[in-house]
Amino acid sequence: MSTNNTTETREFIIVGQDTGVSYTLWDVAPAPTDTTKRAIVLEELNIDAYDAFGSVHLEHAASARAAVDHLLAALKERSGLDSYALSPDSKLDNYQADAPAQPAADEPEPFGRAHTRSATRDSGYRIEASSTPGVPVFNVDGLPVRSPIETRDRVRAGVINSGLDWPMTNVLVRLTPITKDGSSVGTSGLDLAIACTILAASGQLPADCLAGAAMVGELGLDGAIRVPYDLTNTVRTIADDGATTILVPVQAMDDVATAGVRVIGVGSLDEALAVLAGHWHHPEGCAHCTPDTDAEPHQPCTPDGRCPVCEDVAPF
Repeated sequence: MSTNNTTETREFIIVGQDTGVSYTLWDVAPAPTDTTKRAIVLEELNIDAYDAFGSVHLEHAASARAAVDHLLAALKERSGLDSYALSPDSKLDNYQADAPAQPAADEPEPFGRAHTRSATRDSGYRIEASSTPGVPVFNVDGLPVRSPIETRDRVRAGVINSGLDWPMTNVLVRLTPITKDGSSVGTSGLDLAIACTILAASGQLPADCLAGAAMVGELGLDGAIRVPYDLTNTVRTIADDGATTILVPVQAMDDVATAGVRVIGVGSLDEALAVLAGHWHHPEGCAHCTPDTDAEPHQPCTPDGRCPVCEDVAPF
């Protein structure tokens, strides 16, 4: 009589460092079941692990603990050391939690649209992002340079290295000049607006948080906000296009003070998202930002003028 082994297994991704005498576990988690997501995750993890002198391993097992133990057995045999084991510096949260091999199905990606405003030295821009079903891809349409590759790389790396999720969707960003033909000078200053609209379109930031705000800043690979070329004239350009509240790199606030414009300094993408999500860029008394009112959806308000709903609830 034969028996069937009904123990279900799945693939786990293990990240860590083999020192030759022990293994330092950095993380272990089930691999995405979607093949495209799996490929993207593995590519990113391999780059990060290589930079930190580590490596990525794949194991099929019934649980996270079983996957790590299987890898340890193989590394121990290769080392020839009976004492080979996990190092004391290992991160054991997921290992000790012993995650089962069949977790809930992957969460569906949110889809949507969002828009805001930004500028270069010579032209204001409407920045619109969409997140739609399809093969994960990131395109920027309307960037006034020969190739948008550098912009895409900065924005994607800045989002991921800020601890945020890059949407596994078809992401398209459209840049439309507001008043003039697009300029190739200072286009890195569009990075912050591009990143924020992508995060809003993919559901990581409520789209109405962008209401009433414009933003100018280059996004570093680590998520820091850097000063783009000729920021002073860039802020003047977007102010001339009607913006009254502008997020800029915090280190340049004193250099871009413009009459009639409220300037808010941010040092990182995370800080910019906190300003937007907290509606700190909106005027005090904004009815849409007050929990005990029924004002919805959000409409653009500025320090110099509130929308009709806010005027009715809390007039100047």
